Amino acid sequence: MENMQLAAELAGEMVAQAVQWVSEGTAGPFLAYLGKSDARVTLVDLTQGGDESPLDYGRGLMVVRSAARGVMVYDGAISNSDGEQFDALIGEVYEFQHGDGSFDVLVPYRPVSPSQSFGVYALMLNDPDGQPVSDEILDAFLLGTRRDADAGEFLRQHQLR
Repeated sequence: MENMQLAAELAGEMVAQAVQWVSEGTAGPFLAYLGKSDARVTLVDLTQGGDESPLDYGRGLMVVRSAARGVMVYDGAISNSDGEQFDALIGEVYEFQHGDGSFDVLVPYRPVSPSQSFGVYALMLNDPDGQPVSDEILDAFLLGTRRDADAGEFLRQHQLR
């Protein structure tokens, strides 16, 4: 569980940054990963992957680089139970080093328009079965959103009530 919490912290930091980027219209798919042999987080622009899809490129890169944990964040869309579609940042979070684990982060948002400012709806963190993650994972994710004070504050300021 502790390693999944570390992955959740990394995810929180990266998602908070991505929220700020998408509000500026500059968020492309990216990958942040921590290698098993060092303590540095590497950030990769997944649009540079060549012929394969950015997500396939990112997933493969984590395997090739022997990532301990990684987070891919990309702009997409999700639907609610009524079939309404929302723009959303989607994060795939992986923990490889101590027993593989994963969860998804969904951040529905309202893009900037002439009549409305950018806003973020409620975050959703779900395990592979679509169930909410544990409180420990959620708390670790929220802790990660505060690692970059500016990005974390931006996220909190733009949450829609």
